[in-house]
Order: sequence, then C-alpha cells, then structure tokens
Amino acid sequence: HPFAIAAAAYHEMRHHGTNQSVLVSGESGAGKTETTKFLLNFLAALSATSLEHPEEPSNFSSIEQRLLQSNPILEAFGNAKTLRNDNSSRFGKFIQVNFGPDGAIHAGRIS
Repeated sequence: HPFAIAAAAYHEMRHHGTNQSVLVSGESGAGKTETTKFLLNFLAALSATSLEHPEEPSNFSSIEQRLLQSNPILEAFGNAKTLRNDNSSRFGKFIQVNFGPDGAIHAGRIS
C-alpha cells in the first residue's frame, strides 16, 4: 500500500537518518501519476504535523504547497490520449523531496 510505504520511508528517515527512495512503476494506465500524488500529499501531511500535537496537522508551508501544485503544470506538457489512458504521461518524472532535521519539507525538485 502506498501510504504504508511512505510512512515506513519517512520513519526510517526520521529515526535512523537514512536517505530513502520510493519508485512508482507500472504499465500505462496503472495509476502511477495518481499514486505519486497520494505519496506527495501524505508526505506533506506528515512533515506538516506539529511535533507538540501529532494528531493535529498544521497548514502546509509554501514549499509543500508549491511542490504539490507543480504536478498539474508538468502534466500539461507531453501528455497524450492512448487506448488505455486518456491522459498518459509521455515522460518520466524524478521528484526529490528534501527534509530538514525537524522532519519538515525544506526543498523539493521535479525533473
């Protein structure tokens, strides 16, 4: 499950200080883009959670908002209709999310 994988990666990063990677792959129309959106939203919510009140997520920072809002812009370029998918991406995406020592997103890059 994507959320379990994201939670495990975030936990390893926060508690063991190890860099993490998540690879989303599959056939055309399998839901890679949607899964990536779910992962980014989940990681943004985890990073926005207040350390004093973990059950009460705070508002997303401007960095988190910009990272989450960038995907539709990228999807507007290079997508095509295929037999299996009306909005198929014509290119791969590498999304790098950098977290600070406090567990909050400090930077991100999509290429």
